[in-house]
This record gives sequence, structure tokens and C-alpha cells, in this order.
Amino acid sequence: MLQFIPLLIQVTPPPPGPPGPPGLPIDNGILILLTAAIMYGCYVAMTRNLEDGQHTNWNVFSIHISKYWSKLKNFIQKMRQIMTSRTLFLIISILLLSTHTIQAQSDINTKFDIDTLATDNIFIKEQIPSNTWAIGGGLSNFIMHGDLRSIGTGNQGNFWNFGGYLYIDKMFNPVLGLELKINYNKLSGGAQYFSEVYEVLYTNTGTINNNLFFEGRSYGAELNLILSLSNIYRRQSEKWHLASYLGVGYHQYNSVLYEKNPDGSRTELVDFGFNPARNNENEASSIYLSAQLGLKYRISKKIDIEFRSGFYLNYEDHLDATISDKQDLETFFVNHIGLVYKFGKKQKYTIWGKDNGENDTNTKKGNPFEIKDSDGDGVMDELDVQPMTPKGVKVYGDGSWVDSDKDKVPDYKDKCPFKKGSPALQGCPPSKDTDGDGVYDDQDDCITIPGPKSNKGCPEIPNSVLKELNYIAKLIFFETDRAVIKARSYNDLGRIADIMKQFPKVKFYIDGHTDSKGNDSYNMSLSRRRAMAVKEFLENLGVNGKQLEARGFGETRPIASNNSEGGRQLNRRVRIELVN
Repeated sequence: MLQFIPLLIQVTPPPPGPPGPPGLPIDNGILILLTAAIMYGCYVAMTRNLEDGQHTNWNVFSIHISKYWSKLKNFIQKMRQIMTSRTLFLIISILLLSTHTIQAQSDINTKFDIDTLATDNIFIKEQIPSNTWAIGGGLSNFIMHGDLRSIGTGNQGNFWNFGGYLYIDKMFNPVLGLELKINYNKLSGGAQYFSEVYEVLYTNTGTINNNLFFEGRSYGAELNLILSLSNIYRRQSEKWHLASYLGVGYHQYNSVLYEKNPDGSRTELVDFGFNPARNNENEASSIYLSAQLGLKYRISKKIDIEFRSGFYLNYEDHLDATISDKQDLETFFVNHIGLVYKFGKKQKYTIWGKDNGENDTNTKKGNPFEIKDSDGDGVMDELDVQPMTPKGVKVYGDGSWVDSDKDKVPDYKDKCPFKKGSPALQGCPPSKDTDGDGVYDDQDDCITIPGPKSNKGCPEIPNSVLKELNYIAKLIFFETDRAVIKARSYNDLGRIADIMKQFPKVKFYIDGHTDSKGNDSYNMSLSRRRAMAVKEFLENLGVNGKQLEARGFGETRPIASNNSEGGRQLNRRVRIELVN
């Protein structure tokens, strides 16, 4: 495997030219790799703190870890022995292979002997579009392993706790995925017949005895990381698939401890589900960690059958309704059996091979295999984001064509590869200026009319024209107390429309004003309606409505005194202003 990895991770210097190639894209594989690195870093930091006896005060969770660090130390040391450098290297290699857009380029078009690759348990296979979502559910069996047990309880026999589960899976690739699972279980158990005698807290019994048993139920949810064990060495399984699940969950439960009397009746000793001091007085709760192993058998394209067994570490000591000084955390096991339904219309599900059960590879052991590079750019099709670029075209490491000036025109089509231009001009900047105003046609809103660059090549309206518009606007008259334009103003409005149409890119305010007669709200409404009447009249004469905006100011902006009839007449007016 080690000698094969360099073939998939190709490195080439960046292409020539001022701008460099695009950076490495971040996809699911990269994110998963970063997450794994962060989790492992936290794990190393935690183990060092535990071994050195450094108990930090980061948060409540770290305080609990410090409290129980001596009990966790042995477990963590065992995990560190398992996590050898070779195992870590294997996991990192898998994560790297799961990324689809590695930025690489190399002149590789070589044949490999499949027997050589077989010694490392690796078969190169053709990528086939696959479905990635599945939903599963079935029956579960809960086995308590705390102060009280579900199995091996002496005279009381075994306690069989059945429940159900439902989950949804998302596979990022044939190796890695995520799962969200909800659970419901019955809880029960008793004292084991070979149990040592020790004190039980919060009860009148004093010590544990063979007559103790508990009952209850729990429900909750968990989030699991899926790691396919079958597909680490083979790209897709055919009929059987083995996977591990590592996760964290949260559940609520109601556990009651009883003592069995000689006459067969029961006496309730303590109910850990009921506590008036809690916000939720009828439910105890806890987080838990889980490690599960699942085996699937493919029945058809859409249906699998699954058996799964899991080990759980509960963060509280009252799941079995029994608290003692013997232990602070509890463990339990859950076995699952159920069906899996795979969503999608693709030929297969991500973890499986072809539907007919055949291995979906293009190779057979002992035959030479050629890495496919359809366009001959040195990037294998499996990693090439543009597998059909023309022969001889320069490409980046991911197989995409080089675009030095980033104008979305590839260099092999770009007439000006180092000057950012327009696709319509074959990648060159515009050089045509029809009206000679210094603004190129692709940026000029008025190609045939000269205008400044600040106004996108369109002429700005002269002050003399604005004065003329307002002189004419003084000749606009309305019927008394109405927003109806008098007929004698029609010709003057036509003159205003002709002027505005000469400046199609200029925007105007049509402002209405009144005198002080009448109340303020009425005058404001009347001025706005009169301005709107002028706007609509101009639009009917061919002025673009997007050039005009009607506003009403009522009596708030007088230009003369309202104490005389002459002043009030001047204040009743329409004005035209430039936007901005």
C-alpha cells in the first residue's frame, strides 16, 4: 500500500504567469481529515494532562474528567497501545484517498501489474455514480452491566430487554460516513449471583443482595462516525460488509430499584427517574459514548439486513437505579437486528459493488491494468475535474485548464492570456470606444452619446436644462383640491417629456408641494398624488418610468410666505430635481 500512495498524490510546480493556480479545494474528505486531526490533538492533550496529573478548569466536563482520571487512565493507555503509528498512517492514507479534488499533475500514463498491487491488498476500480443515503431500523436488545446486571443474576434469571431503533446514514465515500440514530429500550436487571457484598447508597437495605432488581425504560439519540472495515482494503464489498461506529449520545430514562419479598411481592426502594429538584422531575438523563460493530448482508439493490452489537459507556451511575462507591460510570451493551433501505436511483449504494454481485472493477487479478487518462494531460480521470480537455492544453493539478488572468477564458483560447478581458472578446480587454468619450463600449451605457466615465459614459444633464425643466413645471396646473392636471398644461408636459427623453440614463424626482391651507396630513397626501399624476402623464408620453420617482412634501418646504394669496400661489408647485 505504501508504494502505491505516491501514484495517487501527484505534485507539480504551478504554471507560468503572474497569477498562480487556484488553491486546493476543500471537500468532504479534507474536512473529515481536519476533524480527525483536531480530535486526535485533543486526545493527546487530554492524555498528557491525565498522566501528568494536571487538572485544568476549562469547563464542567474537564472537572468531571479530572475527578475520574485515575479510572480512565488505564483505559486510555490501552487505547494508545492500539493506536500505533502504522494504524494512524493507514487511517490518514484512507482519508487522503477519499478526497476527489487533490491538486496534482504528473506525466503518468503507466501500466501496473495487478499482482504487485494485490500484495498490498489494493485494487484500482472504476468510479461509478452511487447512492449515499440510507435509512434503517429494527429491534434491539439492552444488556445492563453495572451494579445490577441483565444476564447472570442468579435466582431471578435473565432479564431480556427489547426495544427498537431508527437511523439515517450519509456515506461521504465507500469508507467514511455519518449516522444519526434514535433508540428506545426497556431497562431491567438484578444482582448477579456471584456478586461481592458492598454498600448501596440512598436505600434502607444497606448492602447489595440477591433480592434487588430494577425496571425502567430509556429513549435518546446518538451521532456516530462510520468507518467501513471491509472497504479499507477493497473499494466496495459484494455481499457482506463490516463497519465500525464510534459516537456520542444522549438519553433520558426512568429507573426504579425494587426489593423482591419472600411472598413474591415487591417493595420500591428508590426511583431515580423521579426528582422534584430537577426541571424535568420525571426523567433522569445522561450522555454516553459508544463503540459498535455492524455486519450487513445485501439482499437486493434497495434492501440490506444488518446485525450490530455495541458497547456503551454511560456518564452517570443511576441507569440501573443503584448507586454505590464501587464505580462511578456504568457500561451496557445493545444488540440490534433490522433492515436497511437505500435511497436513490443510481446503479448501486456507495459501500456495495454492482447489483449483480460482480466486482465493479475493470481488472482481474494477474492482468495488466492501465490508469485511464482520456485527455492525456497527466491527470488520471478519477482525479480529473475536466477529463476531456484538448490534447496538449496546459492544466492545473486537478485537470482543469489554466486561466492565468482569471477572466474565465482558458489560456489556450485566450488571445490575451495575461490581461483580464471579456469572454466575448476572446479574453482580451475591450479596445473599441464608439463615441470617443474614453469609456470602452462594454462599460458604456450610452455607446453613441459621449459622457464622462463617472456617469458610465452617459452625458450628465446641464444645469441650464434643469432650469428649463423647472421653468416649464411652473406652468403645470391642477383642479382645485384634486390631483387632476388641467388641459392647458398638456403641451408644457409634452415639452418636459421631450427633454427627458434626450437623457435616458438620468433619473428625476417629481416633487409636489402645497400651501398651508388645510391640515398637514391632507396636504401631504394631495402633494404626493399630484406628483404621481405628473409621473404617470410623462410615462404615457414615452418617458421611461424607471427615470422618475414621485414624492410629496405637502406644506413642509415653502418658498414664499403663506400669509398672502400671492405667496400661497407660489408654494403650490411642482418641481423637478435630479436623483443624487
